[in-house]
Amino acid sequence: MTKRGVFVQLLISDNYGGLVYKFCLYISFILIGIMTGWNPETAFSPRFVLTNCLAMEDMADKVIRRNSVIIEDNELYQNNFSGIRIRGSMPVIIKTCKINSNGGAGIAIDKQAQVMITSCNLFGNHRAGVNIDNAARATLESNRIYRNKMAGVRICRSGRKERHVSEVKIAGNRIYMNDESGIRSMLMPDGEVDLSLIGNDIYRNGKAGVRIKNNTQLIAKRNNIFKNGTAGIISHESAIPPTLDIYQNKINSNSGPGIHALTGITGKIGIRNNWIFNNQQSGIVCGLWNKPGSKLLHVDIINNTIVSNGSSDQGAGIRNDSEGKVIVINNILAYNYATGIKIKGCRGYSYNLLFANGDVANCCDDPFSAPSGVEKEQFARCRGRGKGGLICDPLFVDPDNYNFYLQDESPAVAAGKDRNDMGATGGPYATR
Repeated sequence: MTKRGVFVQLLISDNYGGLVYKFCLYISFILIGIMTGWNPETAFSPRFVLTNCLAMEDMADKVIRRNSVIIEDNELYQNNFSGIRIRGSMPVIIKTCKINSNGGAGIAIDKQAQVMITSCNLFGNHRAGVNIDNAARATLESNRIYRNKMAGVRICRSGRKERHVSEVKIAGNRIYMNDESGIRSMLMPDGEVDLSLIGNDIYRNGKAGVRIKNNTQLIAKRNNIFKNGTAGIISHESAIPPTLDIYQNKINSNSGPGIHALTGITGKIGIRNNWIFNNQQSGIVCGLWNKPGSKLLHVDIINNTIVSNGSSDQGAGIRNDSEGKVIVINNILAYNYATGIKIKGCRGYSYNLLFANGDVANCCDDPFSAPSGVEKEQFARCRGRGKGGLICDPLFVDPDNYNFYLQDESPAVAAGKDRNDMGATGGPYATR
């Protein structure tokens, strides 16, 4: 038999007759029993329900008998600390709540907590909308998380002795206009988190849309990441490099690069099949400009469509300044401000199509034979385009309206490695 405890601190404010009333509700108890894997579909029955500020005396008997907590349809605001703080291993669901203007995080999750947050509005909190510290599992679905002073979602490790892997899934949310990042996983070197970002809109955050560091195992799939302050996704310098699987995303109009990997290694997929366009600096950057790069970088950049990035000398389609290994295959790079591919050492690229990058106008009639000056302009003065490389118009369907799918007669069709299409519509993770 295993003893498991939970501590839920619920801070509730109400406004009545012009006066703000605040009180704290503490639920602290021990369960005798064994809990196995946590599944949001099955783990929350039977349950203890807190709806519309249920009074403490109504809970006592239920708390002892139940094995989960639901907090539903509450408004929590103007507390000195967090709106809700959850500790312990008992599963908790928080749904359809409005949590705002609290002195700490809107929801603070720590000490092995298992929490699902769904269909909530979290805004105006003085720290993160959701702060996750040493939690076991957290799932955020279909929430609006905005205008918080720090990140929309902040994942950290406080340096306590207990060690474990946190599992965080963030799916189908709108995360926007937070003062710092939309999602921030800035772990200590001994922390570890499996972070899945699927189908979110992440936009207009003061810094990056997504910032990660150290041992974050990142899966970012089918997100729209746009108009953020410094980058769409940034992987910071780390003692333990993050694992990067970034695919099928639309990353555009950010004030820095679309993706900036200072350190990182490819997971099962790598950086694949993304649409990356109209970012103020390069589409994808590896390493740090004009400085010795970290060797803790080994990424595959495959089958991306990278268009019209840059407004200064940083505006390459793909740029690698690191000492690490970067493989660039089957990408389409067109209309980028400075150049198409800029790789330290002029190596590691093949089967890419480049067109009209830098000062080169529409060229060329023969995709296999471009003038030497044109070729050097596309590859940042490097000689040679790599095996299978093309320099020609990719024939996008409607590039003026950001439709970068390929016309049937495009030279990129079936021209990549293994006869895949080049660009985001090719390969095993093709976007359709």
